[in-house]
Amino acid sequence: MKISWKNKEIVRLAVKNKHLKKFIFESGSLTRLLQKKCTGRFDISLINESWCKALPDEMRVLSLRNNENSFVRESYLSCNNEKLVYARTIIPRKTLDRKNQKLTRLGHSPLGEVLFKNKKAHRKNIKYGKISLQDISHSKITLDEKIPYSLFARQSIFYINSKPLLVIEIFLPALMGT
Repeated sequence: MKISWKNKEIVRLAVKNKHLKKFIFESGSLTRLLQKKCTGRFDISLINESWCKALPDEMRVLSLRNNENSFVRESYLSCNNEKLVYARTIIPRKTLDRKNQKLTRLGHSPLGEVLFKNKKAHRKNIKYGKISLQDISHSKITLDEKIPYSLFARQSIFYINSKPLLVIEIFLPALMGT
């Protein structure tokens, strides 16, 4: 994923859709907000949960070594089977001490529930950006639905007991009317 991450003020000017603004700039749990707005069945569809090498930008943000594997979780957050958000979480091995091992076994449970309930967890460095149509990950994330415009995204680093994990959320077109 090639995303040029920017601060909130720059991206706020680019986001025209009022529904999207509500979600992309949410300071609390995005999952909780989606659940509240979903009139029907909220669901988390897992794409991947595995140990693998993070993408180069993710490795840089988390200060990972080239040969270091992390736990990567990819999922869609959906309402009534309509995909609203693609989420990618990268958890370095050093973050997964005994208390945090449960982060590798969430399955269809929301990560946000765990992070926002944990008094030792906090979020920093929220950045915002766009995934262009030319980015190869655009078609992967949208499942080749031929969406003719860029997608907005945000990236947050959460710290649990001073140990980082990276969360990337990409906002899909169905969210615009939610």
